[in-house]
Amino acid sequence: MSSSKRFRLRIIVPLFPNFNIYTFAASTTTSAGPIIVASVANKLENWDVEVIDENNVHGRFYPRDEEGKLDHYRLQEERPADVVGFYGSISSTIPRLYHLADIYKDMGVITVAGGKHVENLPEEALANHIDVVVFKEGELTLKELLLKWEQKKPIDQVKGIGFLKAGKLVKTADRPLIHDFDSIPYPDFNLLRYAKMRFYPINRTRGCNSKCEFCAVKEKARSCSPHKMMEQVKHLVETRNASHFFETSDHFAADREEAIEFCHLLAEYQKKYNKRFVFTVQTRITDARYPELLKAMKEAHIDTVCIGYESPIDQELITMKKGYTSVDLVNWTKTFHQYGFFIHGMFIFGYPKKDQTEPVISMEKRVKHFRKFIKIAKIDTVQLLITIPLPGTELRRRLIEENRIYPLDKIGWEFYDGQFPLFQPDDGVSPEELQQAVANIMTRFYHFRNFIKIINNILFHFPRIVFTSSLTICMGRIKYIKSAFQRWYRKYYRNYVLRFG
Repeated sequence: MSSSKRFRLRIIVPLFPNFNIYTFAASTTTSAGPIIVASVANKLENWDVEVIDENNVHGRFYPRDEEGKLDHYRLQEERPADVVGFYGSISSTIPRLYHLADIYKDMGVITVAGGKHVENLPEEALANHIDVVVFKEGELTLKELLLKWEQKKPIDQVKGIGFLKAGKLVKTADRPLIHDFDSIPYPDFNLLRYAKMRFYPINRTRGCNSKCEFCAVKEKARSCSPHKMMEQVKHLVETRNASHFFETSDHFAADREEAIEFCHLLAEYQKKYNKRFVFTVQTRITDARYPELLKAMKEAHIDTVCIGYESPIDQELITMKKGYTSVDLVNWTKTFHQYGFFIHGMFIFGYPKKDQTEPVISMEKRVKHFRKFIKIAKIDTVQLLITIPLPGTELRRRLIEENRIYPLDKIGWEFYDGQFPLFQPDDGVSPEELQQAVANIMTRFYHFRNFIKIINNILFHFPRIVFTSSLTICMGRIKYIKSAFQRWYRKYYRNYVLRFG
């Protein structure tokens, strides 16, 4: 490369292989990481940067192949990229990632990939048309790599990367994790091409202090300041007219005091400018123990909380290292509901026992456990996935030692999306039985009969609210009308629409 020309970096988020629970949501949002990395690289003097999320491609103007997917050969003809980076955190997208890497290598483009999957399996990535693997955070690493390639200098001294040399993996010195988040520019969503954005991903905390066996995130939680986070929200509101946000931190309240401070800033901003945001966060069920946090979240109009319940079976909660019981889960869920939150409950089904001498729980009883818990806890929406032994987790290492994981040449990475059995289930259960059990729970929850409930609520409950509101107006208590309609919407309408849709 010569510094007398301008260069182009293209970062790609690969397409999901199967229709799954994320498909609809992904078509109106994107992953935060690639946008942040691209925003840092875009500050380089001689580089133009773009991000393409194949799960969020809209409009008439993108080049399509025969299957209707983005045509990367034509894209490269129209806007040649010198370097292509790939988002490699989601294991189910890895086959697509390697396929695209093959296409770009065939066209002479430098390829680089980062994310949890490739950093835990660097040799696999490097054997599949990836030139350089980035370990852990990529902002500073990729920026340094681009400068080295621009100046035609060796990359051996760039920290936090892996590459092949004489056919062997060379891993450079570790790069320290970022703590000074004020040095990172705001995510620039203008770099995202062809996309339709509704929910803007923002991130305050990286890492997680929990040590769940099934999770690959092991770094200690680090957060930007509440004021920095609030400035990021303001930036998106003022430059993109954003109103829907998804806070992507694994645990929104990892630092509880700072989370409360951010909530206060968010509430003040909305009140000052007479705005109302739709705000969703991921948090832990144990946050129900802190009323000052829940109160601050509600005042900030944080509406929906995504909670990883994982399992209502005590035996499995112990194996997962969760630190609480199913009774705790029910009680804490009630607390969240008392504060008026919508709860999206995330579950893992068919979690493998550590000790095979543990009592056998039949598949029928497992299904009953889940159905009963969801009903008693009154969870608003649910996401139920079959256990995924992801690379870099204690769970995968354990199952490999037990020789239970199905070989990748039979069940490849594209099936690692929570819809397919990936290892031999416990207690002689067949893979088909496991998959059918999940389908039974989900189809019972998301069912056509919810349409009947919608009609019933419109015909019977809504007129009652209208009649009550008329009496309220006559009594001069107009301010209570809005809350009455909100209660009707939450209790009798919203959830049934989602479950039917």
